[in-house]
Amino acid sequence: MSNYIESMQKLFNEHSYGLEFATEISKIAKEGDNKALRNGIEKIKKYNTEELELHFQYEEQAILGPLIKNYPEHIELCVAIGKEHGYIRSLVENMSIETARKDLADFGHILNTHTLLENEKLFPIIKKSFTTEQLNVIANFIPLQSKSISDKSWLVSNSKNSNGRQNWLLNVLEFYNDAGKKGGSIILLPKFDPGIIEKIANQTGLEFFNYQQEIMQEYGQDADSISLNQLKHDLRNRAKHNGIVAHNVEALLCVKSEQERRDWLQEFLNVDWPNPIFIPITIFQADVPNEHHKICDLELHKI
Repeated sequence: MSNYIESMQKLFNEHSYGLEFATEISKIAKEGDNKALRNGIEKIKKYNTEELELHFQYEEQAILGPLIKNYPEHIELCVAIGKEHGYIRSLVENMSIETARKDLADFGHILNTHTLLENEKLFPIIKKSFTTEQLNVIANFIPLQSKSISDKSWLVSNSKNSNGRQNWLLNVLEFYNDAGKKGGSIILLPKFDPGIIEKIANQTGLEFFNYQQEIMQEYGQDADSISLNQLKHDLRNRAKHNGIVAHNVEALLCVKSEQERRDWLQEFLNVDWPNPIFIPITIFQADVPNEHHKICDLELHKI
């Protein structure tokens, strides 16, 4: 019992704060004026960068992954939690001042219900099922650190070429010119950041394709019914005339099994696509084939 409490203390604290934050945001959505709504969006963006995305990584890699692998009877709950993670990520990414009141209300509601779901359903399973070794993984897990672009200008390298491009971007461009101009490629990123992905698309001349927003959103709560064969068809259709950077493919991969992800990512790298396709991967890097020549690994220190 004491080992469980010690291992889970960080998550307990983050959930406690998350419930308080959800209440604060819901109040702003209900009562706030335009200035308060704008500040509310900024609060959410800051909270997402500094805590929430790291929290999701924590749960997905230290809890949901081991549950799916070792306790398949709980896959349905893991899929439901993974879907909500994807929905929250998408909600934060697409917030705007024009729809701020609804966006804040939706965020406050889902953060509250999602946190309670994990408190009431997920945590008891961990307490009952996880071994001491698995609890130690939870206690010692360190997510990839996220930093705010606006606050710390973390994308700017100490040394730039004459055109002012960052070193990490030069790595991508070199990869694109060497191996990435044909077929499918995977870009490993240290954090989920649409801004980085859009910059990659802009600098390579590939089209930015938000799979979650343009395809999955039409399915609503049934988006998990999209098969990986359908994903392959959608990518081929979109890349028929132009190369693409396929953003948010992980929103679908998260509701598939580890073996399905591994098989599909291996197949993706070997398919003869009509034009180049880049898929950014942040969460499921462990499922990507090792040392494949079509993988561009942007390690944390490079960015």
